[in-house]
Amino acid sequence: MSEKPLLNKVAIVTGASRGIGKGLALAYAEAGADVAISARTIPDLEATAREIEARGRKALVLYMDAYDYPSVEAVVDKTVEHFGKLDVLVNNAGGSRNVQDGWKGFLESSYEVVDEVFRLHVTSPYAAARRAAQAMIRQGTGGVIINISSALGFYPSTRVQNYSAAKVALNEMTKLWAVELGPHNIRVNSIGPGITRSATTEKLFADAEAEEAAAQTVPLRRLGEPRDMASMAVFLSSDAAQWISGATVMISGGQRYT
Repeated sequence: MSEKPLLNKVAIVTGASRGIGKGLALAYAEAGADVAISARTIPDLEATAREIEARGRKALVLYMDAYDYPSVEAVVDKTVEHFGKLDVLVNNAGGSRNVQDGWKGFLESSYEVVDEVFRLHVTSPYAAARRAAQAMIRQGTGGVIINISSALGFYPSTRVQNYSAAKVALNEMTKLWAVELGPHNIRVNSIGPGITRSATTEKLFADAEAEEAAAQTVPLRRLGEPRDMASMAVFLSSDAAQWISGATVMISGGQRYT
């Protein structure tokens, strides 16, 4: 793979204000792409944008509420309007208030919890991917869509059933979209991070001791870093992966969930 495998490409990274999303956005800039970044926290996005520009690439800051489908679609529309094209969409926006609120099982979860999780992790990426695919088809130049899933989408957990089920659904949709969009030269893949340093893990681990205990559950004995996900995303977006579509790649340091 060349030093700048995405030179002059245009990428969207949702949920790019911090954590994995910020790592993805910076990696795309380092790979030569201009990057549209979206989230609800504009000051954090602006800080990310400055780091993208420091790498010699252009950044576009866009507000997005992942629960609001018109807001999601507008990110794609504004990116195409601003840059004149779209080559890559990374559906990274995630997290969930209810996931952090108790990791509840089937008997304890309300309808509202299920609706919220699926809206954020299934229907919102669906809205973004459909809008992006439509733009890519109009361009006639193909493109790449990457869904950021979870290791729990490969190994669902009874402790966090709704989130696991949503990520399973997203992985399966990835395969279906790949089949439908393949004739348009649009590749679709998903990445499933294991326990990775992020805003969510900061809330889950109260102190260094708790974080170290979590790291010891990983065969490689460390937590994932945003760069671990970013390197795979850049690869999947490059010509080096031009015959990879419909794949679901778990990046978890060898960890399996039960």
